[in-house]
Amino acid sequence: MPYVFEAIDRFRDRVAELDAIKGWFDRVGEPRALVLHGRRRVGKSWLFKAFAHGREADVLIGTTRALPDQLAGFAATLERDGERPDLPDLETLFRTLYRRAHTEPRLAVIDELPNLLRVDRALPSTLLKIMEEESPNSRLKLILTGSHVGIMEELLAERQPLHDRLQPLRIRPLDFWRAQELLEGMTPENQLVAFGLAGGMPKYLAVMAGSADPAASLAATTLDPLAGLFNEGRAVLAQELESPATYFSLLAALAAGPADYPTIAGRSHVEHNKIGRYLATLEGLDLVSSRYPVTDPDRRSRVGQYRLNDGFLRFWFRWVFPFEDDLAAGLNPAVVLDDEIRPRLADHLAPAIEDVARDWVRRNRIGAATRVGAWWGPALNELRATNERTTEEIDIVGLRGKRAVVVGEVRWRSEPMSVAILGELERFKLPALRQAGIEVKEPRVVLVSRSGFSDGLREAAIKEDRIQLVSLERLCEGDR
Repeated sequence: MPYVFEAIDRFRDRVAELDAIKGWFDRVGEPRALVLHGRRRVGKSWLFKAFAHGREADVLIGTTRALPDQLAGFAATLERDGERPDLPDLETLFRTLYRRAHTEPRLAVIDELPNLLRVDRALPSTLLKIMEEESPNSRLKLILTGSHVGIMEELLAERQPLHDRLQPLRIRPLDFWRAQELLEGMTPENQLVAFGLAGGMPKYLAVMAGSADPAASLAATTLDPLAGLFNEGRAVLAQELESPATYFSLLAALAAGPADYPTIAGRSHVEHNKIGRYLATLEGLDLVSSRYPVTDPDRRSRVGQYRLNDGFLRFWFRWVFPFEDDLAAGLNPAVVLDDEIRPRLADHLAPAIEDVARDWVRRNRIGAATRVGAWWGPALNELRATNERTTEEIDIVGLRGKRAVVVGEVRWRSEPMSVAILGELERFKLPALRQAGIEVKEPRVVLVSRSGFSDGLREAAIKEDRIQLVSLERLCEGDR
């Protein structure tokens, strides 16, 4: 009987990923198992269920129960025409799956594979043997998936027995324009707010879908001790790390915004010489990443920073983690929302909105830039000498070779962007960029503003067509 995914009507997007799975499934003679890997809540389960929908498929989910109990459950799932297979061990389970597909193509999915690996460490070697013996006479297509990033990455490692028998497919968070499919009916501003708070994780975006106040909607399910996401940050980390205390301190430090080593040490109170190994672990889990000015593709400068990748975890570690005990003791969530979150929301959203703006420049090939990012560095030497200005930062810089072909600024404020932004660029920021060795000659200027543009700035854009004013509506449309 074909597999039925009850929520298929609510499944959105993931077209590219579904096409990749179909290409693997339809490839005649493809013996490798497909490994769907990615972070918890990224949408792996809905993806494989959507693909399995309407196909002959067996979907089995590993749990933390004792192995005999799990095997009994698998046998019940695989029962056919009143006949239930005898599954004394995992080797028999996988042989049964392969032999059920001797004549017709059939899909088998093992979800939460790490739970099975924990109870049978020899499973990779056992599965390799079974694949070598059974796959020549079987038309089975096997998908393996799990949310424990570390274990799934280890399974794919070159030194592991199954390395050559697996085809990896990394499932990543949605970009803003794909996430919009989950945010239909919301204003452009609220779509950007929701994305800034949740990142591209479908589970968290769904909490705010259709909301006229995304921050309040997310707060309702995170700040209430009885709500579903109150412990979410702990659940994500507990799945990956045995002793998360120091990691929590570092993530809380990065929730306030990208930071360098000294800043992280000051915020977290973790010893400077110990930070590196903890950050390396968080990078391996795709929770944290390093960032450098776009002018430093080789990452050799000393001005690198680290950032917390996940929008939801930034929210959780900034506004749930510090108030957990108080909220559990009865603090009204509305107090945290009104007194802590709303006054700082614009500052919190800024990095995510800047990311969206840079992606907009990339997808529209503004200035035919081949590399797009942010830039920060020393202010002009003469200004630093008088301590008038010490550093400069430009939200968007697009390079072609050593030439800046596009620059831009993003403002998430309640007042219109004024023409003063052009003076700031011309007098301070672009000269500092030239001082850093970048050729700057009449680049395209992209300006993104939450609250529109002043009359003076609009007039300047009419006079110079290289100045491009991007409203939230246009940003959300994506153009291209």
